[in-house]
Amino acid sequence: MALARCRFALLAAVLMDLIGITSLLVGIFAELQLNGQDYGDLLIYTGAILVFLSLVGWIFWYTGNIEISLEELQQDYMIKDGTLARLARKISRHLSHKDMSHRNKKWHNVRQETLDKPDSLQLSRTKAVIKESEESF
Repeated sequence: MALARCRFALLAAVLMDLIGITSLLVGIFAELQLNGQDYGDLLIYTGAILVFLSLVGWIFWYTGNIEISLEELQQDYMIKDGTLARLARKISRHLSHKDMSHRNKKWHNVRQETLDKPDSLQLSRTKAVIKESEESF
């Protein structure tokens, strides 16, 4: 593995580790008090969280540096023409086509029902309530 790729993830992971471990150790061994309050627990928890979050940077750096040869990539993503694969594609196409035609019919029925229903009078009721509240002022 080379350090050339994903430098930002590596830098972020190392910095978070250094700051986190420093904060953790200072919180454990130093007695930090300001205005009578102890800040050791805050440093301990902050350091532990930073060390934990640095794992994200390490994972990004590691996965960004995985090298896959072109032959492996082609071998893994070749289209397999087995009987089972053809059957799965056929069923998938059939279900997708059936689902789309069902959605169109359902949308048509919902739109037709909304055209047949009369409008509600809720808006005019709201205006009446507003007029009553204006009269009370």
